[in-house]
Amino acid sequence: MIGSAVTGALSMAFKCTLAVPHGGIFVLPIPNAVGGLLLYTVSIVIGTIVSGVMIATLKK
Repeated sequence: MIGSAVTGALSMAFKCTLAVPHGGIFVLPIPNAVGGLLLYTVSIVIGTIVSGVMIATLKK
């Protein structure tokens, strides 16, 4: 849950836009569907890393 919050916060901070909000990562290859594609992808990667670190830390 923390990873998705980080992803959402970063994508808002980067002012990314998504014309198809129900599509998630599946709309990444569609031209002009995502405004700020690189930063949107970076947000997803960082959120995924945060989730992984939290799971690894809390599962010990």
